[in-house]
Amino acid sequence: MALFGGIDTVFYQVCNMDRSVAFYEGVLGLELLRREGRDWTEFRAGGEQVLALSGELAVAPQGGGATVVLRADDIEAVEAALAEANVQRGKIEDMGGARTIQFFDPDGNELLAIEPPS
Repeated sequence: MALFGGIDTVFYQVCNMDRSVAFYEGVLGLELLRREGRDWTEFRAGGEQVLALSGELAVAPQGGGATVVLRADDIEAVEAALAEANVQRGKIEDMGGARTIQFFDPDGNELLAIEPPS
């Protein structure tokens, strides 16, 4: 018998909740589900998946940890939106059919967008 039934939430620590909410909602277009001041914010990241932001930190988020991978239908549209918002990002990479682009939120947390093979 499995102990777990799936992933409930993935979250990043952030330094400035307002700036981070503006990025995830405004730039990435994720649906804001719930915000509790500067302590916690949740977004819908497709289906029932939740991406959350946890309490403001004084200086910088903790290093290391997981990387959130967001599924995209059009990787060029993602790259264009990131460029328009002046988001730090890499180049679109071909990963043997799937295409990805690495980018970073305002606190330096790594994210990846992936366009699955067609």
